[in-house]
Amino acid sequence: MAHGWRAGTLILLVLAAFVASPAQARQGTTITVVSSEASPTFPDQITFTLSATSSAADIRQVQLLYGATRNNALTIVDLPVTAGPAVALSYRLDTQVNYYPPGTEITYRWVIHDAAGNTLERGPQRVVYHDQRFNWSEWTTRNVTVYWYEGGNAFGGELTAAVDQALTKLQAELGAELAKPVRIYIYATLDDMRSALQSNSAEWIGGEDRPDLGIIVAAIAANNNAEAQRIIPHELSHQVLHQAIENPYGGTPLWFDEGLAVHNQAGRDKGFDELITQAAQENRLIPLDALASNFPADPNQARLSYAQSRDMVEHIIDTYGDAKLQALVSAFAAATPADEAVRQVLGRSIDDLDAEWRKEQSKPSGPAPNLAGPQEAPADRFSDPPVLPVGSPPPTSVPNSPSMPLDDQPPAFVRWLEGLPAWATLSAAAVCCTSGVLILGTVLLVGLRLIGVDKRV
Repeated sequence: MAHGWRAGTLILLVLAAFVASPAQARQGTTITVVSSEASPTFPDQITFTLSATSSAADIRQVQLLYGATRNNALTIVDLPVTAGPAVALSYRLDTQVNYYPPGTEITYRWVIHDAAGNTLERGPQRVVYHDQRFNWSEWTTRNVTVYWYEGGNAFGGELTAAVDQALTKLQAELGAELAKPVRIYIYATLDDMRSALQSNSAEWIGGEDRPDLGIIVAAIAANNNAEAQRIIPHELSHQVLHQAIENPYGGTPLWFDEGLAVHNQAGRDKGFDELITQAAQENRLIPLDALASNFPADPNQARLSYAQSRDMVEHIIDTYGDAKLQALVSAFAAATPADEAVRQVLGRSIDDLDAEWRKEQSKPSGPAPNLAGPQEAPADRFSDPPVLPVGSPPPTSVPNSPSMPLDDQPPAFVRWLEGLPAWATLSAAAVCCTSGVLILGTVLLVGLRLIGVDKRV
């Protein structure tokens, strides 16, 4: 009986295949793609072209779907079609408006409909949006391809050596390798590199890192090994960390991401240690929780943010070890909020971790000036004396105005008037005005009499 059930099931499956096969054949044979291409012209455009025919009916609708492969999202474009059994279409994607960095892999496919209801979905194709303006050399190691065009093989060897050293260190610290490929474009000058960035990018930008696309763009002069040892480990740190924690729900606090990147540079940034010491002495250290999202726009505060972030990551490594650092990465990969992740792994809150790090900073040699200024306004801002920072000189009683420099002193009579109550000042002013009018009238009357104006004839 079981044998008969299996035989019946097999017959049904075969019949279903015969019934389904004509529809599949119609879809596969009535619409044919003659050619399909994508031609990039960096940095201006990508031109998609299609030639297709239908043996059953006129082609009436064609859609292009495209997008960065790593983003897993496609944009749909309905192309204008003149109905007919054969079509030849093209679509120009303006990459000055829809920007992609050099090296971005683009996925695209076509969906074609004819008047008989047949549909052909052409399988996905891929094209790399390469910067063809330069004669690139390339070298691949450990899932990283480095592109450069000046410096020859010797410089290429230095670049790939920097890649290998950085990945070895990151693997030891984070226990993670690159699962997805990364492309690094090394431009020989800042001008060359900026021509590859999005238009209207800020002039101070020295490179671009896109972990979501697996792209690094940087400017390193040929054979500048010191700069290669600084930039490549920094940017690869972002890439490895992003791949290790990639999830749709959360990431890492910015201080952790940037701190790890600065820590992994082969050379330490000049002045960071002194910056931390001075900020600690002047009570200007930024709270760690404030460094979780965006760093300050002010350049000096931004440098302090990077310095503090590096020190905090190194404090975690030195105090708790690489195992705890890896546990933090695992917690972030599970989309655990930062404060909860730190509590779970290190057994303390973000604020406690911050306070622990601050205790390690060198104490000031003398009393630090309080530069914070007043933290609240006086209860009555029109009558109470102003609140001044500690150590400020007492305010002078001379008003600061353009007509009276601070060094000038008013006459003694004016200072006496300023000391009177308001009602006394007003009364004195009224008496003065009345007396002035009486005196002026008397003088005028006497003068008229003297010149004989009022004498009777």
